[in-house]
Amino acid sequence: MPAGYRANGHIPHSGNGHISEFTATDKYYTNGGPKLRGWTNGGMQDHQSTLSRPRSAEVITANGNGTLPNGRHMNGVLTRGPGGLHEDLEFPPTPRTLSKKKQIVWMRPHDMCARPQFRIAPPGTPLTARELPEPVGPGDPSLLAALGCLSQLPRLLERVVPPEQTFDTANGYCGMFKFRFWQWGKWIEVRVDDRLPTRGDRPAHMHCAQPDIFWAALLEKAYAKLYGGYTFLKYGTVGRALQDLTGAVVQSVPPSGPLLGGAVPRSTLLIAISGLEKETKRRRSGLLTEHPYCVTGLARVRANSNDSATHGSGSSGGDTSLIRLRSPWIGGEWGGVWCGAWSERSWEWNALNERDRELLSSRSSNDCEFWMSVNEFLTRFVVIWLAHIGPDDWALEPGLHTRAPWRAALAVRQWRGGFNAGGPHKFIDTTATNPQFRIRVPPGHPSKAHVVVAVAQKYECYRSRNYEDEEIGFTIYEVPPGMQRVTPQYVSEQMPLDFAPLSNLREIATFFALPAGDFVVMPHAAQHREGRFLLRIFADQHTDVWEVNEENLVIHNIAAEFCDERTIDARILYKLRARYPHEIDATQLQAILKAHGGNNRGFRGLGGINCGPSLELCRGMLALRDPALGGRLSIEHVPALIGLMRFWKAAFRRCGPSSSGTATLSRGIWASKVSSYCLRGLLWAGGATASNKVLEALVSRFTRNRQITLEGYLLSMARLHLAHERYHSLDAKAKASPLSLEEMILMTIYS
Repeated sequence: MPAGYRANGHIPHSGNGHISEFTATDKYYTNGGPKLRGWTNGGMQDHQSTLSRPRSAEVITANGNGTLPNGRHMNGVLTRGPGGLHEDLEFPPTPRTLSKKKQIVWMRPHDMCARPQFRIAPPGTPLTARELPEPVGPGDPSLLAALGCLSQLPRLLERVVPPEQTFDTANGYCGMFKFRFWQWGKWIEVRVDDRLPTRGDRPAHMHCAQPDIFWAALLEKAYAKLYGGYTFLKYGTVGRALQDLTGAVVQSVPPSGPLLGGAVPRSTLLIAISGLEKETKRRRSGLLTEHPYCVTGLARVRANSNDSATHGSGSSGGDTSLIRLRSPWIGGEWGGVWCGAWSERSWEWNALNERDRELLSSRSSNDCEFWMSVNEFLTRFVVIWLAHIGPDDWALEPGLHTRAPWRAALAVRQWRGGFNAGGPHKFIDTTATNPQFRIRVPPGHPSKAHVVVAVAQKYECYRSRNYEDEEIGFTIYEVPPGMQRVTPQYVSEQMPLDFAPLSNLREIATFFALPAGDFVVMPHAAQHREGRFLLRIFADQHTDVWEVNEENLVIHNIAAEFCDERTIDARILYKLRARYPHEIDATQLQAILKAHGGNNRGFRGLGGINCGPSLELCRGMLALRDPALGGRLSIEHVPALIGLMRFWKAAFRRCGPSSSGTATLSRGIWASKVSSYCLRGLLWAGGATASNKVLEALVSRFTRNRQITLEGYLLSMARLHLAHERYHSLDAKAKASPLSLEEMILMTIYS
């Protein structure tokens, strides 16, 4: 049964549970790639959900020194200038930081106006159109769209733009301002001075409609510093800016009715980008072209069927689906309000009964919102950006409390070549070695669970335009009852339920609708490619999520169960007593195995001329029968060690050869090499299981070039057995051991 964890906490390790089968019925939508199949409930037994409530838990905070993930300080080298104001030497006022080679003058806000202000709106209140950047100005359009979305969510915006900053010298003005951005799981602080590029005594880039407000211009400067200059901002997207300002899981999808119904009721920010229109058509509709609008609600009203059919307002059987949009710039000089069907002055609106009009009006929280039909929306908007907000941010922002919160889980892991960098599902022999995360949707809910899966690679945006040069993706499988882990055999026999193809993006995200059942998500990069990744899984109902992992176990007497050679052992022991002392050391044990490797039946295959077990392996085997730690072994234990080594060698030979090419054996068994991705199966064949962390340590310690020899395999088995014996010996002497079993194994592996 999976161990529980807190919402927005780290995904834990656990074992397997009981699940049931289910059958396909319909299709649902995803972001790119093949469509996800829907499934029907198969009657799985219920158990406690680990994504059961919108609870604030482990909040990822910025480094105390405000550093980038790679350790680079983004506070800048801020020094006092001649006037006593800070000057940022790391982001100086030079042409290299600008995007256009035009005549630019660097000025502080006090040089542009008599009484500059950082912002006007009190903390905790939405910004007005006058305090927002101009929608048709020269600023970064992607950042502009994200700020427009956050303008009505003051708590989220104030986390990025601390509101207590001021230009008043009496209240601490020193020419330096700070901002916060989310970068791969952490909030980092970026500090800049207030020297701004200007043209005509106005900021040359983003600036507010009211000329004496400077928070937006300073924010864009900090954002440009984060990416290495104003030049690099033109390579950004709305989704990237949304994620940098909110830390949300962001995805881009084409507009669709089912998408709206699944995302709007939840704590997901939706930004719809309007399409291009001719000027005459734009004047008739009122919408600004290529302009961001926030989707804030849905409704269904009863309309006159004849009228709706005539005017195509999106009705079906007398019901019309409406969508509510908002532009924070409505009411200013730029306009942008919808003037077509279902606007407040349209005949459709006037045809509604008074009760419905009042209900729709009450649902509009401010004057910046308007209604239009869903069908009209689908024809006039070209893309929707979804920003799924986590439970911590949902609790922080009161403006989101009218929406249902997501339950969230996250895990920071890494791909290691030869261990778990198995690549996409087309690499049948290795893809099952990728990290595996189980999603269990319990039964009992009337509808499918909406689940968002996102995999982000480690990135560094500073002075980088094409940092997303590595490809990442993930695969999701439905798993049958009783299967703990997706195996290579299962991959070869079953197609994945869905997959996100390899893409060189910062983050891959997909929106699923899953019924009751068990599913396994396997994040992957290109085969053998190493790197870190951040996995985030959001669900809208009770869902269990945990990392597939094994217990650290060994079967000590497994060799005795498979081979009974007591007569041979007695004959070997008789000869050894005649030639060797009662106690031998590791060098003598090696000599025994090598000297009798080719001539004695009992030693056959363990040694030979110029080959056989190394001195290090012999020391490890000797330690298994040396509880006194004296470095010597009783001759009575040698036959048992020979039998154990013979059993492990047989397991290596049995699991090593592969027609697929993942393992190759040369003429001599001691010179044979097997793919290190096979180590988990080799341990199982030898009577042992290891956790993901222990297996990674074994691969790092005893493999080379993603291959493992018989020597390395025997050393792995010897170290595992030795660690278990040491741990249980400590446990017998002390009621409470200070070390866990896994810690003891890791210490033994590297000893």
